[in-house]
Amino acid sequence: MISKRTITFSAALLTGVLAISPVLAHAETISSEGHFAAQKAAGAEATGGVRATLETRNNQLSYTITWNNLSGPVVAAELLAAKSLTDTADKVEPLKGPFTSPLSGTITLSADEIEQYRNGQLYISLGTAAHPHGEVRAQLTPAGGASSSK
Repeated sequence: MISKRTITFSAALLTGVLAISPVLAHAETISSEGHFAAQKAAGAEATGGVRATLETRNNQLSYTITWNNLSGPVVAAELLAAKSLTDTADKVEPLKGPFTSPLSGTITLSADEIEQYRNGQLYISLGTAAHPHGEVRAQLTPAGGASSSK
């Protein structure tokens, strides 16, 4: 015979599973990439770029950055947000060194930053001694279509 307690527990368990399932069904993996271009008057002939992947289930952005032909060693790297190349950027997160190519890491994005990522408004900036506020930048452009996972 099934007790009232078993039915209550089963109902509570089912409610919990149903509450979580929409979140799991909407988890996405969104990949992006960007190629370096000189910032402002830097005039760098740099090559390289960024590959990044956002896991929306935990808001983690993983990245790998490669570069060559800068005016000197990288002294700073950061993730910034701007609506266009002419807009003033807001600092999202400094990236941790040591600054050797390839540079890989993971950062956590806020809900607003995820929306900026989806809209291609985030970019990576690399600074050198000659251009500490940014010699090159790579806009993170999401690849066509995100993949959903369950």
